[in-house]
Amino acid sequence: MADEPSGIIVQLDRLTVVTPLTLSIFGSVARKASDWPGLPVVLVAHPGRTRELLRNTAMDRFVPTYATISDAARALRGVPARQLATVELPPAPGSPAAARRFVTEVLGRWRVDVVDDACLIVSELVENAILHGGSSARLRLELRRGLLTVAVRDASDRRPARFEPSAAPTGGRGVFLVDALAKVWGTAPTWDGGKVVWAVLAVPAGT
Repeated sequence: MADEPSGIIVQLDRLTVVTPLTLSIFGSVARKASDWPGLPVVLVAHPGRTRELLRNTAMDRFVPTYATISDAARALRGVPARQLATVELPPAPGSPAAARRFVTEVLGRWRVDVVDDACLIVSELVENAILHGGSSARLRLELRRGLLTVAVRDASDRRPARFEPSAAPTGGRGVFLVDALAKVWGTAPTWDGGKVVWAVLAVPAGT
């Protein structure tokens, strides 16, 4: 998910299920993916024991399940289109300001009226990536289904720490700000040892 595919298809036909309760992991993954990065997760299981277990545990109610990969792929093609914009930012003091300019330009083009909150969040995430992560940052904006997702990827596995402002005289207040402004936010590890920090903002209706 951190590598931002357009959807995830999970093929279950070679899966051996010892305990049916373990199938609930797919529901958890699907819920996480819907928060960020807004990806659909679908399952593929031919008629048989695994498909029956999905039905008996009601998992196929929560995660769309198809008999073949081609059926699942056709379903993913019907997912509403999303708008994407990305920019690479160097490990330099001016990068947070460059990120704010990028956000202002892109959201103006998309006619999304959450520029101020998005700029505050982006500034904090990019600054954390550069100052504390010690690496360049990749900023990604995504708009779909009335939600704006801001994601910043860096090369550090150090997760941001959240402190109350009164308890963080020298740091941590940026994460508190992100927590206050975002509908939901979190972090995800990347395959290369880095991380993505993401935040979701609700877009006002009609924008």
